[in-house]
Amino acid sequence: MEIEDRILEEIHLENGLTVYLVDQSRPIVGGRWQVQLLVRVPLEPQAAHFEKFPDPSEAFREFTSLAADTPLEFQIVKVRNFIDESRLQETLEQMKDDFTRSALEYLKKPGFAASFILKKFEELRGKKASSQRRKELGG
Repeated sequence: MEIEDRILEEIHLENGLTVYLVDQSRPIVGGRWQVQLLVRVPLEPQAAHFEKFPDPSEAFREFTSLAADTPLEFQIVKVRNFIDESRLQETLEQMKDDFTRSALEYLKKPGFAASFILKKFEELRGKKASSQRRKELGG
């Protein structure tokens, strides 16, 4: 029997982003669970995120080309193992509270989306450069 992920909560932030708290918990053995909370924040790249580049529209085009059809989202996964089934909901609530206390303020920042997208852009450019170097070296 496969257990479906379920959205526990949607948090709409003032910066326009939506945080999804998703329960991905699974039974392990003997009434024990792996309790897993996935925090997802889908991001939509916009040309305005690339204003620091000499040619923002070219940088945006390059990013969309490199990212292709890959969905862009920030994720945090919190996991607790061997939790008794009787403590499943309590553990999930504690994990949600921990996230809210430790990371929610970071996601609320007005510049979060732009910073994350630009970091992803640099990562994609690095992968492309590595791939090109391997091809040039015959590998």
